[in-house]
Amino acid sequence: MIALYIIIFGLFTSFRHYNFLTQTWDLGVFVQSFSNTLDGRWMQNNIEDAPHHFGVHMSPWLLALVPGYFLFPSPYFLLIIQTIALGLGAWPLYLLAKEKLNHKWALAISGAYLLYPSLHWVNTFDFHSVPFLVPFLLASFYLLEKQRYGWMTFFLVLSASTREDSILVVLFFGLYMLVRTWPKEKFELTKERKIGLAVAVLALIYFILAAAVFMPAYGGGLLRLDRYEELGGTAPGIIKAFFTEPALFWGLIFTKPKILYLLWLFLPVMFLPFLSWRSMLLLVPGIMENILTSYSIQFSGLYQYDSTLIAGIFIGVITGIGILRNKYPQKEKHILIAYLFFVLLGYLARSPLNPIFFPTEAFRTTPHTESFRKIVNAIPDNISVTAHTNLVPHLSHRQHIYELGHEPFPTGLVILDGKDNFGFGDNETFVEYIQNYADLGY
Repeated sequence: MIALYIIIFGLFTSFRHYNFLTQTWDLGVFVQSFSNTLDGRWMQNNIEDAPHHFGVHMSPWLLALVPGYFLFPSPYFLLIIQTIALGLGAWPLYLLAKEKLNHKWALAISGAYLLYPSLHWVNTFDFHSVPFLVPFLLASFYLLEKQRYGWMTFFLVLSASTREDSILVVLFFGLYMLVRTWPKEKFELTKERKIGLAVAVLALIYFILAAAVFMPAYGGGLLRLDRYEELGGTAPGIIKAFFTEPALFWGLIFTKPKILYLLWLFLPVMFLPFLSWRSMLLLVPGIMENILTSYSIQFSGLYQYDSTLIAGIFIGVITGIGILRNKYPQKEKHILIAYLFFVLLGYLARSPLNPIFFPTEAFRTTPHTESFRKIVNAIPDNISVTAHTNLVPHLSHRQHIYELGHEPFPTGLVILDGKDNFGFGDNETFVEYIQNYADLGY
């Protein structure tokens, strides 16, 4: 199943890029960051809000991918390595489910993971550092179950290195360790709980350092807090609003788009995580991050933002099935059938790659895309370029690359498609933009 997933999504994401369906945000960002790194300007790009990627997202894990990018300096390397990582997440999940339940359920759960729509959207929408959190965190849960705390710590460090919001997920992993066996076992500071407390404290310290020291040192900070303007747009403002204006929080959460987002997040797993408050604890940072924002893309369920939730959701699935099996042992077959029904329903209704809504455009080459390919292949690497968002990832292996309308100065070459006014709001603004370049003699 893992091999099939890697082959299918490896081909799908590669064809998406080949046929110009990837974008500046975010594949273009990472291609330029890795290309600059090979040229000695490590993790720098001129696309994001800070000159260094670590100023926007604290993702030291990316440095581990540099040797691979050195050997295969191509966007396809990034797309395929991400697909391999997400596919391999099914392995520790299978081992954990087999340990906690049985082989049959382990196959059903790991198969459901590979069919999970949110995983597919994370995998499909270009490349990011945060999806690597999913396999690292699932490995950490399995190693926790086996009481192999050294290796668990190693994978938690990798988890925290994927992005700054992943650090908070690791923090809640530590809290989960504190209450995992409570109240079944009385609350004493066992070895596991001491380690959990240390994980939580160290994760909190690292998050503070990342937000207040490391990211500002790279010219940025927690820049995405501007997506929480209704709560103040700053960390102190959000914390203050939580305690002084609870009605504001509830008003942000209980909206139709966000309720639908939560529905599609949990329906493909039969809402099983809700059966255990400990499992839901793992989802607190990811859910709060996505539903307290006014940035609609973040709670659409169609991008990378569910990466912080997927591992915790499937831990909740394992826990929820264990609860149902213990409570209704004679109904286990019915529980399995119901679970598989919800898995299939979610996949067919929501996945970007399913037989009902098959994305034929990703696999179709047109005269338009062939023209793009000839243009892209004809451009020397040493020329600064401004281009449409779908062309930027193909041209990002240079020091200066910009999306149309975002260049700070006229570049050496501008590529314009008169039929594509994406990013300009209306055609009149786009025509005015083209005329400005015409007036400069382009």
